[in-house]
Amino acid sequence: MLKIKVKDRSGIIHIVSSEQFEEPNLMEVLKSRGFKMRATCGGMGLCADCHCNVLECMEHISGYTEQELETLDSLPDLKADSRLCCQIIPDHRVDGLYFELLGVDH
Repeated sequence: MLKIKVKDRSGIIHIVSSEQFEEPNLMEVLKSRGFKMRATCGGMGLCADCHCNVLECMEHISGYTEQELETLDSLPDLKADSRLCCQIIPDHRVDGLYFELLGVDH
């Protein structure tokens, strides 16, 4: 069983689990489970609507893409462990991941 812990924009912590995540990225996993996320760019790493801060297990997840780094670099609320959920692959490496959603609900 894969489990991730998500602190939403209201500060509430949720556990999201599945035997295997079928969605292509973490943004889609969250959207399919009712989290509000506009995702203007459709998961291409351009809009930062899915900006998050990884609190635990950053070293286990897929690395940054060039596009993700470029988009993150333009954010005023960039943190040391900022990521875009749309650029994180929801495979076995996300087990135990804990992150907080940043920005505003859409």
